[in-house]
Amino acid sequence: MLLNLRPLAENFVKCKVGNGQTASFWHDSWTTLGPLIKILGDYGSRSLRIPLSASVADAYSPVGWRLPLSRSAAALTIFDHINALAPPADDLLDDSYSWCVGNVVCNGFSTTTTWEALRPRDSVKEWSSSVWFKGAVPKHAFTMWVCHLNRLPTRQRLAAWGQIQNSECCLCTIETEARDHLFLACEFSSQIWKMVFNRLCPRQRLFCSWAELLSWTRLSSSSAPSLLRKVVAQVLVYNIWRQRNNVLHNSQRLAPQLIFKMLDRELRNIITSRRRKKRWRRLMLLWIR
Repeated sequence: MLLNLRPLAENFVKCKVGNGQTASFWHDSWTTLGPLIKILGDYGSRSLRIPLSASVADAYSPVGWRLPLSRSAAALTIFDHINALAPPADDLLDDSYSWCVGNVVCNGFSTTTTWEALRPRDSVKEWSSSVWFKGAVPKHAFTMWVCHLNRLPTRQRLAAWGQIQNSECCLCTIETEARDHLFLACEFSSQIWKMVFNRLCPRQRLFCSWAELLSWTRLSSSSAPSLLRKVVAQVLVYNIWRQRNNVLHNSQRLAPQLIFKMLDRELRNIITSRRRKKRWRRLMLLWIR
């Protein structure tokens, strides 16, 4: 397995030429061009008249570099680049190799910096701060994440897959059970949101879309900081989804007031367990005021 990773690792191994006795002229990254064999290929040794097994010292003589002129544009690029480099000398230290990530020379092999350079990256998502933040309860954050991606098995999606025939909402039995309806527009969910708003921001109207909910969690005020909004939103989404499953699978229906009571107790426990952290100290007073 390690041998299979050689093509990947050679991008990070850089050679600093000293006397040129160890560094390979063709296969080592001793110039900023990388391994020269990749530029000219296996036939490069014929055009430059330097054996594939030659070291950097073998390609240099007291007169200068042993590189013949060539009509190849790639060979001319190598010729011009090498002529601008400091030549190897017998009185210099031995050639040395280092692990480089970008332009940073690591002190030995660095797993962290190498992984950061190798892993694929995408642009930072605006919604990520509303789902993943320090202090979030894993089960709440996971449910919020899947819900944001609209991957929860709502009855609308189950009907689209051909699993069920009836797609009406389990909580209100009026409209189709889609994500935005179930967590925002449903009469059952709306009552819980109103109780939450009475605690945090009484003048807040109900949300019309999921994007509006995420935008609300990113806002911050003295009475409702962003951290408290995020925690409340995640706990509420988790409990609504749990109640929906309870109705669907167990035929047990609880009133919105009882769901809010469970939400309130769970939120108090979350804040109490993190009360020693600076950002969480004032949240209990803001929630129970």
